[in-house]
Amino acid sequence: MTETRVYPDRGSMAAGLAEQVASELTNAIKKRGRATLAVPGGETPRAFYQQLSEMDIEWACVTVILTDEHYALKVPDKSNAAMIRELLVKGAAAEARFLSYLDIEVADESERLTAILAELEEVLPIDVCILGVGVDSHIASLYATADKIEEALGLWAPNIMLMDVPQLPEQRLTLTAPVLERARKAHILLYGDAKKQVLREAQKLGPVEEAPVRVILNRARATTVHYAD
Repeated sequence: MTETRVYPDRGSMAAGLAEQVASELTNAIKKRGRATLAVPGGETPRAFYQQLSEMDIEWACVTVILTDEHYALKVPDKSNAAMIRELLVKGAAAEARFLSYLDIEVADESERLTAILAELEEVLPIDVCILGVGVDSHIASLYATADKIEEALGLWAPNIMLMDVPQLPEQRLTLTAPVLERARKAHILLYGDAKKQVLREAQKLGPVEEAPVRVILNRARATTVHYAD
């Protein structure tokens, strides 16, 4: 079930989405005593993060996780985790637990994926999932061109996978389709005509492998698309 909300401008979209997500997180905390918020990197959600960080939420009951992350990034300040620390997990929101995959302590780097999977088991399913969409219809780091895309989209995929994407300079860690699909609430953010056209194409019938955003658009759970020019 997908709903589309159109805003007069990007500032209104950031503010409106922040209010909705704050309400959803608060409801999750009231029901289950905690909430898990999944967030992406990229430019589109930056204003939203700044708005959300100022919302009155029981942040100490919230765990923030990444939908995807650069792996073995040569410039750590460009990681998705660095952006989330800068824009979201600050002020009152600094009380939230932030699960940064690359900061998990491991005896050997080969053990990192196993350690991340163990950490995720404790905080899934996602209560609120925020996603951007690329001009190639990718979400998180589920790219149609990725080496293991069929496995990552499959029903029995592990919660997170390490992917090689030909057009990207480094590997990506990404939540897989089953984890995203099971999120209790999902929000897709997009700006501009180009992304609007991407969404329209993805809403047509076709294989998920060709347009991974269909994982979210076609799911039965509540999904909201937020759009502004």
